[in-house]
Amino acid sequence: MGVGFHSMGLGSSSGGGSSGGKRWQLRELASKEHLDWTIIKRVLKAFIPYRPKAVLVTIIIFITSIGGVIPAWLTQKIIDDGIQKGRLSIVIWLTIALIATAVITGLLGVWQNWLSNLIAQNIMADYRLALFANLQRQTVNFFASRQAGDLVSRIINDVTAIQNVITSTLVGFISNLLTITATLILMFEMNWRMSLLAIIVVPGFVIPTQKVGRIRQKLQAETQQWLSAVTVQLSETLGVSGALLIRIFSRESSEEKKFALANNKLRDLQVRQGLIGRWLFMWLGMFSSIGPALLWGYGGWLVINQKMNLGVIVAFTALLSKLYGPLSQLAQIHVNILSSIALFRRIYAIMDIKPQVEDGPVTIPANSVRGRIELKDVSFSYRNETNTDDGKLALQEINLTVEPGQTVALVGPSGAGKTTLLNLIPRFSDPISGRLLLDGLECRTLSLESLRSQMGLVPQDPFFFHDTVCNNLLLAKETATQEEMEAACKAAQIHDTIADLPLGYQTVVGERGYRLSGGERQRLAIARVLLQSPRIVLLDEATSALDTVVERKIQDALSFLLKGRTAIVIAHRLSTILAADKIIVLEKGKIVASGTHHDLVDTNPLYKKLYETQFGILHE
Repeated sequence: MGVGFHSMGLGSSSGGGSSGGKRWQLRELASKEHLDWTIIKRVLKAFIPYRPKAVLVTIIIFITSIGGVIPAWLTQKIIDDGIQKGRLSIVIWLTIALIATAVITGLLGVWQNWLSNLIAQNIMADYRLALFANLQRQTVNFFASRQAGDLVSRIINDVTAIQNVITSTLVGFISNLLTITATLILMFEMNWRMSLLAIIVVPGFVIPTQKVGRIRQKLQAETQQWLSAVTVQLSETLGVSGALLIRIFSRESSEEKKFALANNKLRDLQVRQGLIGRWLFMWLGMFSSIGPALLWGYGGWLVINQKMNLGVIVAFTALLSKLYGPLSQLAQIHVNILSSIALFRRIYAIMDIKPQVEDGPVTIPANSVRGRIELKDVSFSYRNETNTDDGKLALQEINLTVEPGQTVALVGPSGAGKTTLLNLIPRFSDPISGRLLLDGLECRTLSLESLRSQMGLVPQDPFFFHDTVCNNLLLAKETATQEEMEAACKAAQIHDTIADLPLGYQTVVGERGYRLSGGERQRLAIARVLLQSPRIVLLDEATSALDTVVERKIQDALSFLLKGRTAIVIAHRLSTILAADKIIVLEKGKIVASGTHHDLVDTNPLYKKLYETQFGILHE
């Protein structure tokens, strides 16, 4: 029923959630195609922690903007006050000033570039951390309805793509604006008529940008989604489980074609992105040439008629590059801002998802839990978590009490709600109604960390990171010593197997523990829980066929694990059924019977049928 411990080990959950993921992406495609000031204000807030550096960058940009127009003014002085008047000393000193200005401006530019990149990398790191932290607060069912590769793409690809927005777009906007301002001030100071002539062509730089911006925004959104699709396929097919599945069904060629399709689509979109706006920039380049032509014509007439010095027209033509160049870049910045909004929408779409399970304020003191679990009128539906369910209740008005030290077995046909019930105990999900209590305390009021630290989980398909045996064990207890790890592994009947590995406890187990057998993974998972030493054990026994020797070892390990602890077990073995203090029979999300094995065999037809078909008849 729903998502349980079986799927917790999956590196990528694409299953039944793909349609939900597509609808999620379609909602994003329907985004507005204009400047979203809410997003822009939110992006600017990301700079607040780095305000001192941002202010320093602005000051440097202001100085370099002034330094950028000074050479034109110095050139005018060299021509009018030096060359034309034959004053060599002025030419020499102003030439030195030109060189000094270039050197200082260049050094300041390097400093500004370093600071801009430092701010950008810090903001990107903040976004990645915020995305990852929010995903860590989501429920297990959240990941079942979304593809892991898409989430990875948002954290890596989308966040990386915003670097250009921070380092080039925002910084470029300030730099170009200040440069244009400084240039216009100097131009009007020299000759206001020539200045008006220079800015006549300015509308030609601004008017065509809006349409191009909208097109690029659409392309940016589509490109990021296809990039996400490529990442999804890579994450699913390059993992050991996906690689094995592909080879079992000989789907290598099919996967190559699928990848080629997405890869070619991504290529075409990126080519279109590179080409879009070329006509715009050709238009801008044309107007960049018209302006100087007008100035030379009018300015030449003024110089010939001795109404203006030659140095002024030379300075004006030099300043045009400081006017039209930044105007062209501002036009591109406007386009970049529009296209970058799509990136931030994708990032904020994940960052703003509220977790279905909220952390509680109460912390349980260590070693204070007795282990009494109560479920009172508990009902649950997956609709609240996936938004794809039809509202059918997975659990209906469950009432169950597990006393400290008791072992309770859950049995029932597939889809009865056993795993769903088990998921509620550590609050992997919350019920839509009813109460869940631990030692009389409402579980919703408890902090998730302190609640879950009291519980050990042995899933049906244990997950292990691609790391050493030692580091996989330390997940349960970071401060565990070698002696403690070995003691736990001996109790779980796995120490001798680990000792025989090439590097012992330092042996890498492979992705998902692939280098270990099924029985070895189960025993290592039991050892991990023993190392944690929880008061409550949640166990989803494996159904895989095991040989007699391994079966015996696992049974011995489980007996050690469950001794003296409160345990809720989804039972797949007859021995667990017989050893349980109480058996709960579930059908269609309801408890239909409870009692001991012998009582239920005699009184409950469903249990008797399950017993005879699933566990085999016990001959007495």
